[in-house]
Amino acid sequence: MQVFLRAQDYELWKIVDKGPAELLEDEDLWTKEQIKKSTPSWSAMNMMQCAIHPKEYSRVSSCKSAKEMWDKLQLIYEGTSEVRETNASILVSEYEMFRMKSDEIISEMFARFMLIVNGLRGLGKDFSNSDLVKKILRSLPSTWHTKATVIEDSKNLPIMQLDELIGSLMTYEINLKRNASVITSKKLIALKALSSSKVVVDKSDETDESSDEEDDDELTLLTRQFKKFLRKKGKGNFKSSNKSDFSMKIDFNKKLETNKKTDIICYECRKPGHMRAECPDLKKKLKNQMFKKMSNAGHIER
Repeated sequence: MQVFLRAQDYELWKIVDKGPAELLEDEDLWTKEQIKKSTPSWSAMNMMQCAIHPKEYSRVSSCKSAKEMWDKLQLIYEGTSEVRETNASILVSEYEMFRMKSDEIISEMFARFMLIVNGLRGLGKDFSNSDLVKKILRSLPSTWHTKATVIEDSKNLPIMQLDELIGSLMTYEINLKRNASVITSKKLIALKALSSSKVVVDKSDETDESSDEEDDDELTLLTRQFKKFLRKKGKGNFKSSNKSDFSMKIDFNKKLETNKKTDIICYECRKPGHMRAECPDLKKKLKNQMFKKMSNAGHIER
């Protein structure tokens, strides 16, 4: 409102702040000069009445001057001097305890900081530019201490402007976000490579397990068939079927042995069906070695 009145006419704000010129109460006795002096006062009252809310107009409608209206509105919105001091002490406490939050960016922190500072200025508590710069540097979190130390060492804080400080901090914040994004992308690439290798290993394990399960299923099926056959044979004469049962057991054991032997691989000839101790190639090799030793021993005796 002060800026608006000054923009219309500087004399309007002087009338609101200091009061109108003293005039006679009886307007009929006013001269042309006195009427001219009263016009700015009525203009200021008209502007203020048009600016306030209709609910507030009822509180100041009985005022006879612009200064009286201004003082009453100031009392309504700011309270008495004791109320203003109380509000100022609260804002001072917020100013002293001010810290940047962990989830805030520099622009949000600065907006919250200036809200407190402007409130204090409205109540008559002002701070120098150097004090505001130092306060913002102290309010930064621990991750910003390196940047704050560099600013304090490299620049002259008493002459540093607040806008210059905020611009430097915002530039540093952009670089931090860019470095964090690069590190995150590298971690994602590493995780994708690790997950793909795990999938390959899991598939190979699945193939091995499936082959083992197939062998187990075959043995289980043979065992079930043999037990079923024994149950059927057990219902008849046991003595008559004793030989046939015995032959069935021998055939079943042979089949199991052949199945097991097919899984065995010789370490000597790399052929399935027998172990190294039973390998014919190994036996032949050992015979040849023995023959050579015997022939060499006979040649030495001669």
